[in-house]
Amino acid sequence: MLDCLSKIDAFALTDVGKVRKNNEDALLLLPRTQCYVVSDGMGGGKAGEVASAMMVREIENVFAASSAIPAEREGLVIRSAYKVNELIRDYADDHEYASMGATFVCLLMDPWHPSMATVFHAGDSRVYRIREGEIEQLTEDHTVAAASKVDENKLAPMFRGVLTNALGTGSEFFLERNSVDVQEEDTYIICSDGLSRMVTDQNILYICNTLRRESAETVCRELINAALADGGRDNVSVIVAKIVKSGREYQPSDEEAKLEAEAQVRNLMDLSDTPPTEVISAAELFKKP
Repeated sequence: MLDCLSKIDAFALTDVGKVRKNNEDALLLLPRTQCYVVSDGMGGGKAGEVASAMMVREIENVFAASSAIPAEREGLVIRSAYKVNELIRDYADDHEYASMGATFVCLLMDPWHPSMATVFHAGDSRVYRIREGEIEQLTEDHTVAAASKVDENKLAPMFRGVLTNALGTGSEFFLERNSVDVQEEDTYIICSDGLSRMVTDQNILYICNTLRRESAETVCRELINAALADGGRDNVSVIVAKIVKSGREYQPSDEEAKLEAEAQVRNLMDLSDTPPTEVISAAELFKKP
């Protein structure tokens, strides 16, 4: 089955930035399983570092001997996220941390259908796709601004940058899942908000277009440098995945197809009771500090 996979040039890099003293971001690049993860910790000090590391470590562990059946792979991500959500909550209670949590974003390629991938996310870490000279954000931020469809700068100060969803929020946590199509020569950017808040989408696009013939490592380093040059006010983590050559479709056996169908049902049930993001009233959004 491995000979069916797309050829992907991928590189990951994180930087503490110019303001923070410690790096609360964590990232994971698994070339064999074509799984790419970024988690941005919250809570300050060790709390944020621990939260993001929990998520990345759990994904790494469950994918160490993972199935090649697409829906079973997705199920590993889903169950890992909900497990870590509770682990973070318990850890915060044990250590009396008031606001410990982490964002989570994962791009997972489909080993049977190389023209498809799945994006999972919670929080404001993002996945971008660069295709034919255009940029598209494939995730929608789980923030007050995004939920209320209001420009961040027009919000009351207390709501700017505030997340509506993240790992560690207990029963309020939900994981968003979206299927995306994949084409040869696509470039995917998986990043923390240390990139997206420092570098505009158009500048991200400019860098990717200018370096479209260069390696994923070169693009990744240039994106990190751009975030630092624009202030580097937060930790910045970036994974660049370039689809060099598309793979071919895999024809599963009858038994594999049965396992896939069963796993799809389990995944739907696991995601069926996730709560929607609540929109805060306009009166609260715009009130003076």
